Amino acid sequence: METKKCYQCQKSFLIDSDELGYYEKMGVQVPRLCPDCRSQRRTLFRNERAFYKHKCDKCGKDSISMYSPDKTFPVYCYDCWFSEDWDGSSYAKEYDSSRPFFDQWKELFNTVPKPALVAMRSVNCHYLNFCADNKNCYMVVESSNNEDCTHCYWIQKTKNCIDTSYAHQTEFSYDTDDVYNSTRVFYSRGVYDCLDSYFLLHCRNCTDCIGCVNLRNQSNCIFNTQYTKEEYEKKKAELRLDTASGVEKFRKEFDEFKNTFPSKYAEIYNSVNSTGNYITHAKNVQNCFHSYESEDCKHSIHVWRGVKDCMDCNTVGRAAEKIYNTLNTGLEGSNVICGFYCWSSNFVSYSFNCPNSTNLFGCVGMRKKSYAILNKTYEKDEYEKIKNHIIEELKNKGVYGEFFPAELSPFGYNETSAIDEFPLTKAEALAQGFRWEDYPRGTYDKGTIEWENVPDSIKEIGTIDAVKEIFTCTNCTKNYRIIDDELTFYSRLEIPLPRWCPECRFKRRVGGRNPHKLWKRSCSCAGNQSTNAKYKNTGTHFHVDSSCPNEFETSYAPNRPEIVYCEQCYQSEVV
Repeated sequence: METKKCYQCQKSFLIDSDELGYYEKMGVQVPRLCPDCRSQRRTLFRNERAFYKHKCDKCGKDSISMYSPDKTFPVYCYDCWFSEDWDGSSYAKEYDSSRPFFDQWKELFNTVPKPALVAMRSVNCHYLNFCADNKNCYMVVESSNNEDCTHCYWIQKTKNCIDTSYAHQTEFSYDTDDVYNSTRVFYSRGVYDCLDSYFLLHCRNCTDCIGCVNLRNQSNCIFNTQYTKEEYEKKKAELRLDTASGVEKFRKEFDEFKNTFPSKYAEIYNSVNSTGNYITHAKNVQNCFHSYESEDCKHSIHVWRGVKDCMDCNTVGRAAEKIYNTLNTGLEGSNVICGFYCWSSNFVSYSFNCPNSTNLFGCVGMRKKSYAILNKTYEKDEYEKIKNHIIEELKNKGVYGEFFPAELSPFGYNETSAIDEFPLTKAEALAQGFRWEDYPRGTYDKGTIEWENVPDSIKEIGTIDAVKEIFTCTNCTKNYRIIDDELTFYSRLEIPLPRWCPECRFKRRVGGRNPHKLWKRSCSCAGNQSTNAKYKNTGTHFHVDSSCPNEFETSYAPNRPEIVYCEQCYQSEVV
């Protein structure tokens, strides 16, 4: 075990023997940054959802881009970037051993065209970013293998959903988060195998339930109280969940109700020797979040479907191995160090937008290429010689294996996913040496209808032509539209028109999630008979009348209001 001080935040962090062995195996240096600062550095380079109108610099057509129009490098629409009539090799630069590597990489980066948005093999889709293999989707980010979904984030094998995040094999659901194998579930979080339910939290295999927490195998329940089918239907009608006012009234009631129940310290299932949150079918994953079917990974977010031996990664999937300090890399790739969007690539380092390639170092926009440095192709022996010279330069500076310097990011801090995980004000970001993007995005003061003229119930929406109106967000005042498929979805499932814009709905939804960070805590359970506990147990606990001695690592910070139980105490209450 080795203790180091992060050179950026000045906090101490530990590096264990397994990590030291991994760094040696990958040939990189022991990091100077702590795991949080390493994650912040990477996510400075990823803009997921800040979109702009931007003409394609090749064909001239209007498009939507993650790059603001004031960027100086060329930006191509999807069709142009993936076309065969341009080649990244034409931007090649001869490596100059007398100049710093990152200075030369920056010059290359600022000349090579960038894809406006990153989405591969998708059919009839619009405004997708970091996506693949979708069909009939609109405004979806970080997702694959979905169909007929709108305004969704991090979903897999999901159909006919709107405003859904972190979902898998879910259908006809709305405003949900962390939902799996469920159908017609609304305003819910942390549910598995549920059907026809509203406002659920941490429920399993429930049908026709409203406002329930920690239920298992139940039906016809409201606020955890059992009703007959007839009673349930009557009370459901009285709640008027087809109206905007009814939904908001119940949302406030449920927010108070849910905090009176214990939460499990982490969502970890069928996993061995693993820490973090939202982990399923994993083995030896440490400090990982949104990890399933993965093995031997650490300090990573969204490692999934057969991934092995990865560290410090944000989104790696589909049987990738030995991926270190990267963003959006995978699809059977291996041995990638400090890369971004290098799908199906092998032995690639410090490269950006280089899919289906092998043996690249410091490249940008190279597709299906091999043995290139700064986009210039070499014979294998010459490639290895120059590569080793650059690695030696970086090692002498103590940065080999550290992600690209922050000043090379093409985005302002407020455009990137870093601001979601590590929020900073403009003044704070600038003080830390980060950029800030002031280019305006979004439309304001163009609304065509006041909310007082919009029916409260979706059943009465026929009185206005909703798809032709421009609505105004009641939270941020930004304007937005309702598209045809969206209106059909709301009408079919009796969901009132959303009063908040898609971005505000996203922030409310994912803002309720726990952070990608762990704290050491003790179980909150005070025993079966305690009168001082926040929650009075209903089950029999192994520690009987004394406080639970179990400790754990959890993403519930110590100052949060939730009641947090260990696995044993939680299962005693929900089984």
